[in-house]
Amino acid sequence: MIISAISLLVAAIFASGIWLLFSRKWLGTIMGLLMLSHAVNLLLLNSGSEKDPLPQALILTAIVIGLATQTVLLVLAYFAKRYQNVIDLNTLKEKE
Repeated sequence: MIISAISLLVAAIFASGIWLLFSRKWLGTIMGLLMLSHAVNLLLLNSGSEKDPLPQALILTAIVIGLATQTVLLVLAYFAKRYQNVIDLNTLKEKE
């Protein structure tokens, strides 16, 4: 069984996304989520045929949702750093 180069690329991006997702820093966690979404997008692109428009429509929708999620997470990380001086997720305090 021959494994295609795109499948190996998806596996590498997925593994590095999982590794970054478990980091304790805000930006590492956000980058891990983004890498996971890109790996899923590549997996969807690889699973469909060139003439089938459904995987392309799903990928386009996932890109838009991923961009909105990325924006919200980056704004949250910015305000956590600015107002509470928090970089590590474990030290984030709940405001009373």
